[in-house]
Amino acid sequence: MRTTPFIATLLLTTLLYLSGCTSTAKLQTEAPAATIAAAPVYQPKLSSITIPVSVQVATLEEMLNRQFTGVLYKDTNLDDDDVAVTVSKNGRMSIRADKDKIYFSVPLNIYAKGRWKWDPCKLCPAIDKTEDTRFDMVINTESKIGLTEDYKLKTTTTGDFEWGNTKPVLELGPLKIGLARFVEPELRKQMATLTKQLDAELQKQINVKQYVQQAWNMLQEPVKVDDGMNAWLQVLPQDVRVTPLQARNGTLAMRIGITSYINVTTDGKPKAQSLKKLPNLVLDNKLTDNIQVGLTADIPYTQASKMLQQQVANQTYKFDEGKSQLTVKDATITPGGDQLVLMLDVNGKTKAGLFTKKIVGKVYLKGTPYYDAATASIKVRDVDYTLETKDKLLNTASWLAKNKFKDMIQQQVNIPVKDQLTEAHKSLQQALDKQGRVYESVLLKGKIQTIEPDNIYLTPTAIRTVINAKGNLSATIDKL
Repeated sequence: MRTTPFIATLLLTTLLYLSGCTSTAKLQTEAPAATIAAAPVYQPKLSSITIPVSVQVATLEEMLNRQFTGVLYKDTNLDDDDVAVTVSKNGRMSIRADKDKIYFSVPLNIYAKGRWKWDPCKLCPAIDKTEDTRFDMVINTESKIGLTEDYKLKTTTTGDFEWGNTKPVLELGPLKIGLARFVEPELRKQMATLTKQLDAELQKQINVKQYVQQAWNMLQEPVKVDDGMNAWLQVLPQDVRVTPLQARNGTLAMRIGITSYINVTTDGKPKAQSLKKLPNLVLDNKLTDNIQVGLTADIPYTQASKMLQQQVANQTYKFDEGKSQLTVKDATITPGGDQLVLMLDVNGKTKAGLFTKKIVGKVYLKGTPYYDAATASIKVRDVDYTLETKDKLLNTASWLAKNKFKDMIQQQVNIPVKDQLTEAHKSLQQALDKQGRVYESVLLKGKIQTIEPDNIYLTPTAIRTVINAKGNLSATIDKL
């Protein structure tokens, strides 16, 4: 069978026509410039570091027993009233506290020496005889406690004393002299001196300002909390408040509240700042023991791009019952103002009847980052093509611009931050544990209870997640 020239020409034309049904369009889109929106610089939230401070009454008792020893009062002159008295501490001083008062009980030993003189007549020899005796008594004092605005312990102490079962008596020859009338006036004179001395010792030993100043200065020194992340904890204290000093359960307790800005950064040690002067103390009855710490965790765009590649690269998306499809070859994330720019290197095709059209190139989408608590990850919403990409698609692949490809990508973008949160939690808790003893006498203990993202910022190099950690911090004065 011979093919006529006409038929041969017809077949050739048909083959050429059919071959023309498949065409390729290249997307010559340019990447949007990587820019950062002029967003306000992150400011940590004002937080009150409220530190419960307690002084064990037993510790205070031990300290005062060390301070008050031996002779407390001594009068050796017999010439003025024929009586000399020496008062010494006799055993341990005991202390109890209730509400805003401290009660002291001081056992004393009294040594008394009396002189008896008698001239029976001018020519008779004079009789001059001395005798001594010892007896015990107890002094009881009551001190009302408070604080002044310059951090001094304010105490007002009053006191009295009591005898034992019998009042002291000195026997001098045939005479029996009751010493109470001699001893009591002197002791009452000395009570004012003794209570003032007790006030001075209390104010000296419970140096509130010393501890607050130490904490105030320490808080302003940045503390490294993680070597790998180069993370630093920084506290910027603003003012100091305290609750009234109260006694309960064997302790003298109060709360010191230092209002501060607290944050943890991962971009190196913060610049040193001059120490802020300790402000005047403010009394405040409504303090809690909660702290709130702002942390920042950075996810570099290179790392975010790798995560995106794992989620979408080499995946083929099909549309219109398989008539159209698109395969993602590569993907990256860069900043674009206050949004993230997703670059997808794609190739795809669509078929209508005998016609097949291919698309090769890059598409760019923008989306707003947000934190999804349910998955502990950063996701994007309001994803759409950039204007240039949309224009190119309408000209070369309108089917791609109109289908749900961008919605599929939006659902897939998922940048986990759970590990960062866990690491931040761990690092911050370790930092609190390491601080331990702030001063020789002050022991700090802290616990981070919850930690969750607060906001998201875009920096030139990373997605910065601001994390808010909540917990408590306590301090105990256990050495005086």
